[in-house]
Amino acid sequence: MNKVPIIRKNSYKDYLNTSIPGGFFAGLIFGFIALINTNSFTYFLGVGGITWFLIILIYMLIGFPGEEYFKRKKRIAKLQSEKYEFLHANHFELHEDLYFHGKFNEYYFQVFPTTKWIKKGVSLDFDIIQAFYDFDNDRFGNKENEQDLSGEYYLGNLDFKNKTVTYLPRDWETPDFKENLQGLTSILKREKLMPIEIGTWENEIGNKLKKEKEEEEESRTVHLIKIGKLLDIKYIKPEKLAAGK
Repeated sequence: MNKVPIIRKNSYKDYLNTSIPGGFFAGLIFGFIALINTNSFTYFLGVGGITWFLIILIYMLIGFPGEEYFKRKKRIAKLQSEKYEFLHANHFELHEDLYFHGKFNEYYFQVFPTTKWIKKGVSLDFDIIQAFYDFDNDRFGNKENEQDLSGEYYLGNLDFKNKTVTYLPRDWETPDFKENLQGLTSILKREKLMPIEIGTWENEIGNKLKKEKEEEEESRTVHLIKIGKLLDIKYIKPEKLAAGK
């Protein structure tokens, strides 16, 4: 059975990176309110500083253990249930970020268990399946490309892009992973899309996509206070606002 640590290594940094700028903004707001009411700069600093500290404390003492231990522990137990028995039996590993990855019929797969909240107390659980492939340079031509393969298949709606095919299984409520993985590999072989090592894919495509995403996010980032790597209080604009920038 796959075993992963309940608390991810260095996961506390995510909560610090959220609580420090969030607490800073809240501290400014409450500090200015105090300044208006008292006209005291000392009171402004005191209220602002205490608010900043309390928000960081709430994130680290309530949010962090609640999300990173108790909820994560329940998710890990669910991923070790009978539903995913086929993946465990075929030596798929459970990543610490709680998705499965491994090889099947020579192709590298990733399976992402996902929860979508509909309303308070109501959620949908489903799994996104992703496989990686390669192709000869002359496989696509005459204005045809891999995205032309995207569309409805008996497994579901397959999306081909960047030497990756992604889809939500048609039987998403109770997925038959054996049928889905066998079916997808048969489609890949029929389309002459060959297996690729994940390391090769990362070097050719993954790192480029990651860099583009980081650059796009940096273009939406406002650094309020930045002191080298020691302190970086920042605000990231929503994507839709950046599009109209």
